[in-house]
Amino acid sequence: MFVAPGDTVSSDEVLRGKDKRLSEGWAFWIFVGLIFTMIFWGASGVAVKIALNQLDIIEIVAYRFIAAAVILLVITLLWKGPTALSVKKRDLPLLALLAFLGIPLEFLLQVLALSNTTVTNFTLIFCLAPFFIIFASGILYKEKVTRNKVLGTILAFGGVAFVVMSEGMTLSANLLGDGVAFLSCIIWSLYTVMGKPINQRYTTLTVLNYVFIFGALELLPFLLFSPLTSPTAFTGDTWTSMVFLAIFCSLAAFFMYNNGVEKLPASTVGMFIYLNPLAGVLLAAMVLGESVTVFIFVGMALIILGIFVSERLQMRERDNNVQ
Repeated sequence: MFVAPGDTVSSDEVLRGKDKRLSEGWAFWIFVGLIFTMIFWGASGVAVKIALNQLDIIEIVAYRFIAAAVILLVITLLWKGPTALSVKKRDLPLLALLAFLGIPLEFLLQVLALSNTTVTNFTLIFCLAPFFIIFASGILYKEKVTRNKVLGTILAFGGVAFVVMSEGMTLSANLLGDGVAFLSCIIWSLYTVMGKPINQRYTTLTVLNYVFIFGALELLPFLLFSPLTSPTAFTGDTWTSMVFLAIFCSLAAFFMYNNGVEKLPASTVGMFIYLNPLAGVLLAAMVLGESVTVFIFVGMALIILGIFVSERLQMRERDNNVQ
């Protein structure tokens, strides 16, 4: 059901209705999916770093989502048939906008930001997204901004700060790069919050097909102005990286993220963003041999505590309300 900003039906009310039919075990598996989403997205930095040895960033983003769109479309048609792509014409502009926000605009802003500021700055600024998601969801969809959510968000953000300290706290004052990073944070928050109504109206599979198809089409103009490397010339490492980016970081991760947006409050899904930098640092240590410091373990503890405070206690409150 579409919920406009002025409607009185809240996402918390929708969730309480679902809680009557679905057990905590259901929510547990959604949480597991979101954890794996952040692991895959954290690992994407490692895969991109390997692919950059042969491709430029536009090629990586375009090939990644064009391949994901084709694969998902074929799977959908074989599994569910053409009816799985049935949507109302009035919803196509919103799907195209979501695709633009979540794929070409978001990824190109990230590249521009990282070209003009430090990874530390970008990570910290991007991890402000849960704050925006919490308050935007409260305004648009009447999701409750509880004390536990705010406290958990602050704790998890502190954990992210400890994680990025592991790479050396070198804060810059580059207004361009930091400003673009902030804009990237806002865009991802909009993708998450604006995607709530459409994900409740259609299945995750349907929404994701249109997001990927529109996203791939919107990337084509950028690809035309980029030097093209034929896939037949890809090295083994490039193929491995691109397959991982297309299958795990795009198909699987976006499916689990959108599924979370469909079934949980947007503010709950946003909290898991804090796991992204932690996963990236740990995987870089394992794959690329980068160092692991005590800051990472402190950050890990704070991030897990923050998510627990925000979501586990919040779940208990919802269960008490249902009973």
